[in-house]
Amino acid sequence: MARSVSKPPLESLILGFLSESRSKVDFRRLKHHLGETLQLEAKVLKRVVSGLIQNGTLCYTFHFGRSFIEISYDRPRVVSNHVVIKSPRCSWPASAEQVVVSLYRGASFGGGDHPSTRLAIQLIDRLLHLPGLRCKKQSLRAVDIGTGSGILAIVAARLGVGQICGVDTDPCAIYEARDNIGLNGVEDRVNLIDKNLDDIDDGLYDLVFANLRLPTLYGLRDLLEELVPVDSALVFSGLKSDETKRIAEFYKKSGYFLFEESNQNGWGSVCLLRGALLDDTISCLPVY
Repeated sequence: MARSVSKPPLESLILGFLSESRSKVDFRRLKHHLGETLQLEAKVLKRVVSGLIQNGTLCYTFHFGRSFIEISYDRPRVVSNHVVIKSPRCSWPASAEQVVVSLYRGASFGGGDHPSTRLAIQLIDRLLHLPGLRCKKQSLRAVDIGTGSGILAIVAARLGVGQICGVDTDPCAIYEARDNIGLNGVEDRVNLIDKNLDDIDDGLYDLVFANLRLPTLYGLRDLLEELVPVDSALVFSGLKSDETKRIAEFYKKSGYFLFEESNQNGWGSVCLLRGALLDDTISCLPVY
């Protein structure tokens, strides 16, 4: 007898489509997508969507007179192994293994819901939990270039990095980042600077985070040579999936090696290491 294969619940199909879509989704488009594979009445889909909105999983947003269905920002999201992002309006049970970052929903890019932001957080999380770095996090200095909402700088501080500089020239971003930094109680470790990167004279940084597009990341290479020591790590996001190898090859000329890359929904992120950080990390990796 042939064994039947269970189908994913309708809620999972809806959430999967919304999270993977690269454009906004209204009810008509959602019904059309599910109708290609399911014999589904509109009233059934409406009932399930309404339930997800009532429990806070989804929300309606309105743009230019049209309503769209989106995954709710107010619902806490487990972004990586040790990082949870949530709105100040909701709670999350405390855990010794996780840090919880609260963010106001503002205008600046980087609220944690974009794939490039999630990928950057995941690589920062894994980088700071490598055996070679875990014991020295407090002594490290990091710079978050184009800090936006401040999310990457805040995550790094909550994960134990000693000092982080958030750089941005957008007054709106600086205002929102300052609010988020205060909300998370990391004012003593995150310093905001509203200057161009080449105007900063604040010492050397062991870690560099940048969620920016490829041409901008290309343009940072020579400038970073003056801001980072030989022993350093770079986490770059904001890349398209087919650009990760290109940026890794470009920075190889400065002695960096591609340690890890991640991709999601057409976006990519890379972690590049050089010097003792690379040596320490490799020496701590298990040998099979």
